[in-house]
Amino acid sequence: MITYVVGVVFLRSIILASRSADLAGQIRSGELTKIIIAPWKVFSYYFTRDVVDKVLNVFFAVLEMAMVLLVFEFPLYFPKNLETYLYFFLIIVLAIFLYFFLSLIISLTGFWTEDVWATRWLFGIIFLEFFAGAFFPLDILPFWLQKIIYLTPFPYLVFYPLKIWLGQVSGLMAIKAILICFGWLGFFSWLTRFLWQKGIKNYGAYGG
Repeated sequence: MITYVVGVVFLRSIILASRSADLAGQIRSGELTKIIIAPWKVFSYYFTRDVVDKVLNVFFAVLEMAMVLLVFEFPLYFPKNLETYLYFFLIIVLAIFLYFFLSLIISLTGFWTEDVWATRWLFGIIFLEFFAGAFFPLDILPFWLQKIIYLTPFPYLVFYPLKIWLGQVSGLMAIKAILICFGWLGFFSWLTRFLWQKGIKNYGAYGG
């Protein structure tokens, strides 16, 4: 349990932190115009900002966790075989991209609505983090509900990576989870580009 709690803190900093949330405000303020006319791709720009932000978050998260662990001497679990580390790394990389596109999709609603903050808070903070396992392990939920949640992309952001780290899933199940992530990533990548193409047609650069 201690490893799970510490793992949630770490994965929050590397996965559930995103600067792409700024896109909604830039759409409403007109600042997006400067980004569009700049000599770089819009999605690459936001992903680069995400990566820099995540690096800083990881640095401070590791520093804080190290201090707590040194003071209280909590024992942590580490996998004993290389295969587990490989599966964990792969699903973390996929989760980073998956959350990036999910965050962008929420921000792109700024093309059609004035209030994106409420949508992001309700979906991103309450709904997404709940089903991602960021509040508690999803194992405690009824089995029928777990099966439904596993069909969504959310548990593969936090809960399933930690199950892989803790050795609670087989190699076959880990591969299945990675393939599911690939499927959702392909869908959200397409949806992001679709919404961008539709939204940019309505963009009026108000305030720019």
